[in-house]
Amino acid sequence: MNSTQLWHDPIVEEIHATRERLAEQYHNDLVAYSKAAELHCQVLGFRIVESPRPQPFQESLQKVEVAA
Repeated sequence: MNSTQLWHDPIVEEIHATRERLAEQYHNDLVAYSKAAELHCQVLGFRIVESPRPQPFQESLQKVEVAA
């Protein structure tokens, strides 16, 4: 039987630890975390740009059929 050695990447471990810390800090509330992250980016001077939402596949397919 082959045994697989687990390899621990310290960067990945740090990312997981940060994610857990932030989840705990915001009580696992993704909306609260997202708002705080957006505010933090604005304070740093980043420009927030909204991208259009992609259309569901069926809706976009219907538009193509109508146009044809």
